[in-house]
Amino acid sequence: MEDEFGLEAKFYDKIWGKYDYDSDVKFLDSLFKEHNCKRIIDVGCGTGNHAIRLSKLGYEVTGVDISQTMLKIAKEKDKGAKIRFIQGDMRKLQRAVPKDEKFDAAICLGQAFSSLITNREINAFLGGLHSILKKNGLFVFNARNARKIDEDHLSKLILDHIITEEEIQLLLLNYNTRHPRNRNIIVWRPIYLMKENEKMDLQLREHKLRWFHFPALKKMLTENRFGVKATYSGNKKEAFKEHEHADMWFVTIAK
Repeated sequence: MEDEFGLEAKFYDKIWGKYDYDSDVKFLDSLFKEHNCKRIIDVGCGTGNHAIRLSKLGYEVTGVDISQTMLKIAKEKDKGAKIRFIQGDMRKLQRAVPKDEKFDAAICLGQAFSSLITNREINAFLGGLHSILKKNGLFVFNARNARKIDEDHLSKLILDHIITEEEIQLLLLNYNTRHPRNRNIIVWRPIYLMKENEKMDLQLREHKLRWFHFPALKKMLTENRFGVKATYSGNKKEAFKEHEHADMWFVTIAK
């Protein structure tokens, strides 16, 4: 089976890996210490940038991702081989995680939660996650606020990134649109123009990412037995304001 995120995995750390993961982990570390969390599951772990940092702080970390290529890169980066990486679908966590295993906390950061397009997928994920968390286990995740979709970045060809290295050159363009049947779903269309080892290649990809209305998402969490402890606009613990912030960072407790 083709890896849907294989091409993104290849360039992930060169492009999106420049993100400030250290600030995220500082935020998570303070929460985990407050709630006495030791065993963490990172859902949608990608190339392991959060998981590896948490492991170095002494947490027992399991990373789950659907992409074989992402996990291969993550394992290569985990020099101490301390993290257990598992290939699995976040909508079917019970199948990925060994039976009767429980975690103190779970994280789902980056664009992972946004890949849950339908309410059915969200409920499947939250239900599966609840079953592998301890009672009062912590679940921290981020999502995008549908009220703050930036129309200026839609239906336009936008230069995203340029990589110029000896063996590879890459021009990454984006052409994003709203989904015709659901205006809260953004269709992300990255266009990769590559020259690698003197060979030219053009790849067009398409991924759907959902943005959420805060009240509806909070209701789904409650219905799946997650109590919302706090909602921030990011990892600086600034209170989320629906009409101001594009990012929602939820800190929730499994009831």
